Amino acid sequence: MNRRVLASFVLAGALVVGATPVQAQSEPGKPAAEDPTLRPVKAERRSGLTLGASGGIALAGASGYPNNAGLIDNPDYYSSSPLLVGWSSSYFLMGAFNDYVSFGPTLTIATFESEAWKSTGWGAGFRGEVFPLVRLVPALADAAIYGQVGFGVTELRAKGPYPSADGAQSFLGIGLHHEWRLARLLGGHAALGPYVEYNAIRAPSAERHWATGGLRVVWYGSGVALDR
Repeated sequence: MNRRVLASFVLAGALVVGATPVQAQSEPGKPAAEDPTLRPVKAERRSGLTLGASGGIALAGASGYPNNAGLIDNPDYYSSSPLLVGWSSSYFLMGAFNDYVSFGPTLTIATFESEAWKSTGWGAGFRGEVFPLVRLVPALADAAIYGQVGFGVTELRAKGPYPSADGAQSFLGIGLHHEWRLARLLGGHAALGPYVEYNAIRAPSAERHWATGGLRVVWYGSGVALDR
């Protein structure tokens, strides 16, 4: 076999081998359907606008002084409540970025009362929910831990001609909740489940702490894989 014939065989083989990846590609400008990195990603459980509310029975304790620099730390003006029973509710408008994280503004209002005392207050700020067990424990894929932080106002008043204890500063909270899908609704779906939560409002003059147990209802505005 002379050199010219050998060169022809080598060139033909190179063309055949080189044609394989070209044929495997899709048309110019269109990604290969088999490439998993180019497929659209769709959330499985949660996505989009998140609108919800929660409410339940709560137990609270409050104490402090009038919000007056001259009266703070004066024992004659100190108030401290016994354990109070009342109602706490939260309202939130968040975004579910994926199956694991939701975040957005929130408002919590809580009122407690007994025969001798009344405590009112509210906190506004931001709420973040994390669903850490989506892949680790599928049975608990819809269980979350969440936190709230922002600005809060509280007042404790003894019924009668007595000065109140009040203050405005920080609002903090932490809780756990679990949700079950109810039904598809307005392009998304609704969910419902129990929650437990601890909140506190603290200021130099007064503070209040309360624990709540109740129900949380939420609507997710975007479709997810479980809707199929």
